[in-house]
Amino acid sequence: MVVYDDLESFYKYKDDFYRFKKVTVLKTKYSIKIDYGKKKVFLNKDAESQGTNVLGLINRVKRDTQNYIDKVGFEKGKANDIFWSYYNDESGMITDDADGFEVAKIDLSSAYWTKAINGGVVGSDTKKYFETMNFKDVKEKKSARLKALGSLATVKSTEIYEYGKRSKEIVPPIVNENFRAIYMGICNEVAKDMQTVLSYFDAVYYYWDCIFVDPKHIEGVEEMFKNLGYNCTVERHKAKVFKSKYISYFSCPNMKGKTVEYSIKNN
Repeated sequence: MVVYDDLESFYKYKDDFYRFKKVTVLKTKYSIKIDYGKKKVFLNKDAESQGTNVLGLINRVKRDTQNYIDKVGFEKGKANDIFWSYYNDESGMITDDADGFEVAKIDLSSAYWTKAINGGVVGSDTKKYFETMNFKDVKEKKSARLKALGSLATVKSTEIYEYGKRSKEIVPPIVNENFRAIYMGICNEVAKDMQTVLSYFDAVYYYWDCIFVDPKHIEGVEEMFKNLGYNCTVERHKAKVFKSKYISYFSCPNMKGKTVEYSIKNN
């Protein structure tokens, strides 16, 4: 028997652990699996709307990744760090104007999913499966992609309960190092593309899958991303840069007008 429920329901199930000789709980950042033996409960966000569909997508992505490793292989340990941001203080865009300076914020659409598909990690059948899934909105669709790819880097912790009491048995964290290396490689390939565009157009900043450039370069940046296999969206804003010895950040509004402070690493 398999049950799907919301993460917030965990303690409802935990209150009944005392009835069972042994219950195994596997936790990740976004999900919990409760294994009673014959009965299993999967808890995650939006369980009612996503349920088995997202679990099916996750299983397909993992299957594709194993097939990729078997056929293509990879350099293990090649991508241990993700270079998720870069601030270019030589861009010439930054001014001391109190109102800030003009920027175009260009966001890649489903950057990591696109890179995984174009790189051959995620197969065409899985891509079609995802496209046939029903989502209530764009946010839920994005969440499904992130969960599926993020599952490759998931670290699982295990808790064992005996008649409701936490066992002293220690189970090492579970992680598939090969899958994690593939995930990190995908992230770094996107970062390399961001660095290429940043240096070519002398952009001021990039953060994960969005980049801030002089508005005069919008068409050129869109064309370069298109050639790299991405779709993107464009917003125009006024940005500011705050730098100090201890805390530095790139400040820019989002579409809703809320100011976002993006971290700048101090050397």
